[in-house]
Amino acid sequence: MSLYTLEHGDRAQPTVVFLHGAGVTSWMWHDTMQALPQLHSLAPDLPGLGQSAHLGPFKVASAARQLATFIAERATDGRAHVVGHSLGGAVAAHLTAHFPQVVRSATLIGVTARPIRFEGALVWAMVGLGPLIRTPWMIRMQARALGVPSHAWAMFERDQQAMTGAVLRAVMTEGVRFRVPPGLRLAGVPLLTLVGLREGALNVRSAVDLVEGVPGAQALGIAGGSHTWMARQQGLLAQTLTAFWSGREVPNELVELTATSTGPSARPKWTAN
Repeated sequence: MSLYTLEHGDRAQPTVVFLHGAGVTSWMWHDTMQALPQLHSLAPDLPGLGQSAHLGPFKVASAARQLATFIAERATDGRAHVVGHSLGGAVAAHLTAHFPQVVRSATLIGVTARPIRFEGALVWAMVGLGPLIRTPWMIRMQARALGVPSHAWAMFERDQQAMTGAVLRAVMTEGVRFRVPPGLRLAGVPLLTLVGLREGALNVRSAVDLVEGVPGAQALGIAGGSHTWMARQQGLLAQTLTAFWSGREVPNELVELTATSTGPSARPKWTAN
């Protein structure tokens, strides 16, 4: 059975595959897809989640393997630019490391790839709080905090209600265990990481870790950006992606990150094939 997928644009044009984060599904990319009408866009629900729940349980490695087949079958020329947020970024990184033949470029947004303190306790606490998190008033509060557009609240509530204890445990466990895939450095795929500078040191450092040793790769920060900065800055995301794919300079609002500094520096140019 196939992945549930949103599709937009001309199938004759280069394909972009958008991978959602935890707690939401493919709808989160609707506005971004609309902002890139010149491309063929696909946004699947990840295997084991949303309307692709029948393909679970969710695991990063399994999701990447299924997506490699999905891209080979659905993308123009069997290859795609891959954009993943948070948990979807972890899947995108694994996909790129293990199946580079289907990836034109990879953009990883807000990915955690470093150890989290008390990982086991965090998973246990989140699963235990699941019933509270799924109450209507808590869902509405989360929607406001995350910047979910009002027209998408019903879909956000649907996704939150679908996060059973088993699903939440699988998502949390896979998320806290994710580390930079060793093969990412050898994939030969153009790579960009983006992170909101208000996300905290763990994700900012992860953004740098993910590009370390990858020729031409960049880690860029969004000043004042939270984990879901794209919800409020769709235009900036679309401009950044378009510039990255075409080899042009990215918007000046972005800050280049390095292992020793978070200040802006010279940005190399290159073209994604």
